[in-house]
Amino acid sequence: MKKIAIVGFGFMGRMHYGCWKKLRGAKVVALCDSNLAQLEKASGGNIAGADQSTDYGDAKIYDDFDAMLAAGGFDIVDITLPTPLHPAMAEKALAAGYHVLCEKPMALDAKACDRMLAAARKAKGRFMVAQCLRFWPTYVCLQKMIACGKYGKVVAADFSRLSNAPGWNSGGRSWFLDESKSGGVQLDFHIHDADMVNWLFGLPEAVTTRAHLHADGGWTDHAHTLYEYPDKVVTSTVSWAPTGAFGFEAGFRVVFERATAVCSTRPAEDFTVYPAKGKAFKPKLGKGTGYENEIKWFLAHVNGTAAKGPLTPQDARDSVALVDAERKSARTGRRVALKK
Repeated sequence: MKKIAIVGFGFMGRMHYGCWKKLRGAKVVALCDSNLAQLEKASGGNIAGADQSTDYGDAKIYDDFDAMLAAGGFDIVDITLPTPLHPAMAEKALAAGYHVLCEKPMALDAKACDRMLAAARKAKGRFMVAQCLRFWPTYVCLQKMIACGKYGKVVAADFSRLSNAPGWNSGGRSWFLDESKSGGVQLDFHIHDADMVNWLFGLPEAVTTRAHLHADGGWTDHAHTLYEYPDKVVTSTVSWAPTGAFGFEAGFRVVFERATAVCSTRPAEDFTVYPAKGKAFKPKLGKGTGYENEIKWFLAHVNGTAAKGPLTPQDARDSVALVDAERKSARTGRRVALKK
């Protein structure tokens, strides 16, 4: 039985909490948040599924991370805090001998990620960044389609992720809109699709990004990127610009030599393949959400029973570096080459 401590109990902390509760061989024994009021109320987000229970059984409650680490009594530290806190918290937990699961994005920039990688190399515990799309059945299926070559090479791919701007924190203006804290829409939200581009095709030679500033001029609300590959056209769009009751929508359109694969979450998640010959069909997908599957895999990884995973800490770092390049391109209006 592996014992879990969750640090940060907002929306994503509650999402992870619900996933851990479903697993055999795991028990949440500690919860930590500097604002204990988080544990007394539901926490909103842009998707459904987070555990909103306020009955935590015999789990110990802390409002001080260092005190929790010193008290111990657990094997895994699950960090679901705001991004600027990831490096220091992960490094402390690793140095203390714990296994660490850290929410995405890994850190605010690649330099901070490098410090986390150095700490992980020295540590006895396992370290993983929770890039959930690599475990999401739809995207896992797409990756297998590309890897097996059944439909030939990829000719073009486009990824999109759009939502109303985060407004579920104080006064309707979330800390996510402060780019110094979250990295803004390009890091916090778009990291999913940037990581998918990295996973499916490797890092591109260069990126060109165009972005739009929100009406108040204080933050980017929409960005479009072209990734340079010698043999395919790859693009992405990310946005917090939609207004009204738009909600959330994400998906992809991937054109192979002998098929086209299309997925959208609106009105409900739908993945359809249109082969060059034969009828369109919906691929058989694996079970569970990306959150459930990544946590299940990490538990097996800690136990030494996991098959090779789809993600390494270096992969997560490289995806942040990709977003670094995109943000630089957006600021300068220039093409930015990636260092490899």
